[in-house]
Amino acid sequence: MFNATPAMAGWFGYPLELDDRLRLIKEAGFQSVLLWWATESAFEPSVPHKMETAAKYGLSVENAHLQFAGVNALWTDGSDGEHYCAELAGLIAEAGAYEVPTLVVHLTRTSAPPPFSGIGFSRFLRLCDAAERANVDLAFENLRAPERLYEFMKRVDSPRAGVCFDSGHNHCFCPDRRVCRDFAARIKAVHLHDNDGTRDAHNIPGDGTIDWAQVRRELLDSAYAGAWSLEIEHAQTEQFGKAILSPSDDPYWGMPPEEYLHRAFLAHQKLVKGEL
Repeated sequence: MFNATPAMAGWFGYPLELDDRLRLIKEAGFQSVLLWWATESAFEPSVPHKMETAAKYGLSVENAHLQFAGVNALWTDGSDGEHYCAELAGLIAEAGAYEVPTLVVHLTRTSAPPPFSGIGFSRFLRLCDAAERANVDLAFENLRAPERLYEFMKRVDSPRAGVCFDSGHNHCFCPDRRVCRDFAARIKAVHLHDNDGTRDAHNIPGDGTIDWAQVRRELLDSAYAGAWSLEIEHAQTEQFGKAILSPSDDPYWGMPPEEYLHRAFLAHQKLVKGEL
């Protein structure tokens, strides 16, 4: 079933407080938001505060992105992996308590993660069990090591396990694969953004070289019924280790956040109408 609800990631690159970011997202016309789902830190607001702020601005929570900083440890034997698995299971339970329908999950981090292992697979099965208890779907995202997603999805049979189709990652990291088509029956979330095929730029759709007509066809042919969510990011800060672009490489140089989000909303409207 086609769902035209305009949804936008709660973090879009501008170093603003959460309240300001969600207010601007709502003012731009978006009706739903993707939240970052992580343990509280000096930079990261608490989960209750995020949910309260989304409700304050009348934004539904389309899905949330589970933290992934220590995810590679899940694939190796040892206490680090055990502790991180338990931490993620707690966050999954919290998502259930807040009735967040879907969490986006990374199976790996970096382009050369630890190899597929029995201990790693068993830990992810434990997370799937936690998701079943919490009534939450887990959408495993296509990343820099796409073969891990294909191997994992071949083995897992939990009804709560599905795929997050990321258009930018597909175009940049594995252009020879059609992730949305390959997992058409199991898509549970989408991250839509653009790039030129050489860098994971997280540009607004239309500001890159992705064939959006093809992406749109594959989404419509899939069983996915959720919102077509934008996960765009203007590289404004080095907070997360991402390089700030030079003016010549940045299509949004000097653009205020209001204009950036307005441009994103118009691109979303064109995408759902088949005009991109």
